[in-house]
Amino acid sequence: MSFFNLFKKKNSDTTNTEPESTPNEPITWENTTVADDFFTGYLDAISQLEDDGQTAAAETLRANESTLQIAFIDRFAKHVQSETAVIKDTEERTTAIITAIDTIRVHNKQMNIAVRAHLAQTKKTLIGE
Repeated sequence: MSFFNLFKKKNSDTTNTEPESTPNEPITWENTTVADDFFTGYLDAISQLEDDGQTAAAETLRANESTLQIAFIDRFAKHVQSETAVIKDTEERTTAIITAIDTIRVHNKQMNIAVRAHLAQTKKTLIGE
């Protein structure tokens, strides 16, 4: 091994370490890519936990709200990217991305500023600016 081999860029085989949802796994608010299902499912889960007397679990969900929303936005972005990858026209693809992002923006009142900033950055990344 020569001295110059230390500085060579190694080919790294990057693999996706995130578990993908399997086709047999039921779609819930926790793994959906549909904005309405996620946001209403989240609120319903909190209500259900409170009705069952599990206030600690409900408070944990509330505390993790922004983390859950950012994870949803990342799943949503992967879905939108795969859906719009087949669109060749740049203008049409941009319109499709903006329309998809607008389905999340309807729920702006439920998102804090960090989540909104992440959504804006995701939109920018998807459009490719």
